[in-house]
Amino acid sequence: MDKDLWSYILKGVTSGPDMRAPSVQDGYIPPAAGMAYARLVGYFEIGKHEEANATGDMVLRDKVDLVFELSGPNHQPRKFDDGTLAPRRVTVQETLSLDYRANFFKLFTIMNDAHGGAHRHMVLLLGKPFIVEVFHRRSKDGKKVYAGLKGLDGYNVRGTTVQDAVTGKQSVIVVEPPLTELNAFVWELANRDMWDSIHIPGFYEERKDENGEVIAPARSKNVLQERVIRAKNWPELAASLGVSPTS
Repeated sequence: MDKDLWSYILKGVTSGPDMRAPSVQDGYIPPAAGMAYARLVGYFEIGKHEEANATGDMVLRDKVDLVFELSGPNHQPRKFDDGTLAPRRVTVQETLSLDYRANFFKLFTIMNDAHGGAHRHMVLLLGKPFIVEVFHRRSKDGKKVYAGLKGLDGYNVRGTTVQDAVTGKQSVIVVEPPLTELNAFVWELANRDMWDSIHIPGFYEERKDENGEVIAPARSKNVLQERVIRAKNWPELAASLGVSPTS
């Protein structure tokens, strides 16, 4: 290829769209697929929710959200004009089950083993560093791309100690401290302070395309509290916290 043409192409692609980050209609850009450094920054027990099992019957299952903050060369935080940084995060949503076949138990086991195996509860792994693999999946209509940590073969999560294949020497990869404040909501331990700590005020404004059509309606930022409130066992917890079941 002509040298000048190649130079022109290189200059153009560095300022053009990043093909590692799929664009979607609602403006959401998922974190890049592939390996990343990560820290667990959030552990939130959401309560009992009704969902269909493998046979189509509706059953109650305890649900939990795990929030990982990503870092590394391909997962740098976004920087806004005022200098603030917005880290890339991925939320893992699972059924909170300690059955040895359950995804949550398998994930906890590999995360715990990565840090010595001495932690008796997932919340004790908050702030711990990991190396994870980010997977992309498409929505059923194929129009949206979402990022997660679970692929077809489960979770690829491991510790930050790596071994040189030639020398056999071990070294520890340094993972940047999290920008996200660590937080948790543990159902059996929940008190009013813990409840207030997961409240996020405000709304995301609706977004429209160039034709004025709404592509993303306005929605509340208070996602965690609203999910907890929809739990079937929320009224009992609300009473113990001294808050209204509908608040």
